[in-house]
Amino acid sequence: SFLIADVRGYTRFTNERGDEAASQLAGRFAGLTRDAVAEYGGMLLELRGDDALCVFASARQAIRAAVELQRRFRERRDGQPAFPLGVGMGLDAGEAVPTEGGYRGGALNLAARLCSIALPGQILASDAIVHLARHVPGVEFHPRKRAHLKGLDRPVNVIEIVPEEPLP
Repeated sequence: SFLIADVRGYTRFTNERGDEAASQLAGRFAGLTRDAVAEYGGMLLELRGDDALCVFASARQAIRAAVELQRRFRERRDGQPAFPLGVGMGLDAGEAVPTEGGYRGGALNLAARLCSIALPGQILASDAIVHLARHVPGVEFHPRKRAHLKGLDRPVNVIEIVPEEPLP
């Protein structure tokens, strides 16, 4: 199972606040992501500044990690959000080919496309990962309208993952 997370507004943040502030923000994003993903049995596989590719052996754990990540990004510390920008996420599950210390394949591509249409703070998933997970206590699956995604021949069913307990 694959989770891709992308910081929304990172380029604007960099332009407005400078490279050092953006570097600190990217470091905070990496740290929060690495910690939460590891707690759910996953691995942060690739980090490219404002986006992260994470891999899990379990669809349920990938979903739980996505929800926990959104929670951690929104937590407040000393009156300030732990992470000042929204993060969109996409999840899919399927076969992938090990390549140069990472993976390549259709499941990663679909997770990336779902991530690209996710709004800040939103988690979008494929039918495949929801089918594998079946039921995740504390999480609801809300079908959205089918989407035409770049590079894919047919529209894709999109499912929003929503925690039953509201996020901060």
